[in-house]
Formats: sequence, C-alpha cells, structure tokens
Amino acid sequence: MIKPILRKIVPEPLKELYHEKERRKHYESFRKTPGNTYRRFDETKSIFIHIPKAGGISIIKSLYGEKAGGIGHRRWEHFKWLYGEENFNDYFKFTFVRNPFDRLLSAYSFLKKGGMNHMDKEFGETVMAPYDTFEKFVNEWVNEKNVDSWVHFIPQYKYLYNESGYLMVDFIGYFENFNEDYEKIRQRIGTGKKLKHLNKTPDKHEKNYREAYTPQMIEKVTEVYKQDLELFKYNF
Repeated sequence: MIKPILRKIVPEPLKELYHEKERRKHYESFRKTPGNTYRRFDETKSIFIHIPKAGGISIIKSLYGEKAGGIGHRRWEHFKWLYGEENFNDYFKFTFVRNPFDRLLSAYSFLKKGGMNHMDKEFGETVMAPYDTFEKFVNEWVNEKNVDSWVHFIPQYKYLYNESGYLMVDFIGYFENFNEDYEKIRQRIGTGKKLKHLNKTPDKHEKNYREAYTPQMIEKVTEVYKQDLELFKYNF
C-alpha cells in the first residue's frame, strides 16, 4: 500500500503500475484458493461472464460448487487480462442474457429491496429514492448515460463484445431457456449438478413483466437498450 505521504510525490504512471500489480496479486490469490470460482475456471477450462439479473448465482453454485462465488460482474476484458490471451482463447467462454424489459424490472425491484450488499443498498436508498414506482423510474431516470452508471443496468452487450463489434464468448444461454441451455453447458464442461434456482427477486409482475409497462416506457427502453434487443433477438 502506498503511504499517504508518498502519494503527492509518486508520478501517476508509477501509481497506476503499483495498483495494477496489487490488483493482479489480489485475483491471482483467488485462482489458488480451493473452491473459488476463479480456480474452478482453471480446473474446468471454462469462463462464465456473470451479467447481473440473468440467473448468474444459480449458474455459479450449480455448475462450480457451493463454495464458488465472488467473481463479480466482470466484462470479458477482465478475464483476458487475468488468464492471459492463450488461456482466454482456449477456455470455453459462456454467459446468460435476459430480455432487457424483464431484466430492467428485475434490477429495479432487486435494488429497491436492498440488493445484495451495502453498495446496492446505498444506491437504492439514494439514487433510486425519488422513484417510488417503476414507471417513474423508467420515464425519468433511464437513459444511455444513467444506465452505464450502475452495474445492474449496464447493457448486456457491453460485457460480451469488443470495440470492433466481435463477440468474445463461445456460447450465449438465454434466461428464457434457462434449464435447457444450462444442461448444454454442463455437458460441454463435464461438471456441475442439477440447476438450482437462487436469488430470485419476487415482483408482482414476475410472471408477466409486460404488465408493468406503458407505451411511453416501452419506447424509452427500446431506445436505450436498442443494441441488446437487436444483438440477442429480443422484443417487448
């Protein structure tokens, strides 16, 4: 750790280099911890990119074991940086996506209920506090800039595509086809147990998210999540 007295005199490039080394050291320790998901990725030669509110916790626990967890919602670049280009290219990379309309409602409900950690709770109690209804939240808060400001609302394609528009994973599972796609992955990797459904966010519109939307809201979400809708072949 850089001592406070040195922060003013250490050049920024050296600070960045130091933090980069510390960051790598931090994640490399995960790769050596038995049961940790980062180590399980090495053991199974697979990488799961966990997009928020698309069933990721169920996937991690069912596929990699009860002790697995803690990979966060990282984009493809993180795993290429950590595992190296050769391993990244060699490992089977997969993810799950969800209809943007359904996912947005789920994320809103999840954060309004406190989320999973203190950061989620703080975001829900501050940024989302003025929006006591989902309709108000969509119409007044949802825009391209705001959805990029919090992990649960970032468009899904940004986790999976590079700047040239090239898809960086080998398989995309669909939340709407959860069990079947999970089994395809399990057979491909050769590990895991029967799928467990965990961390569900109950909502009064859980069975039909369409009930939560007005025409104005549909137009707004279609505009903001245009690329998700087009790339993953979704519609309202």
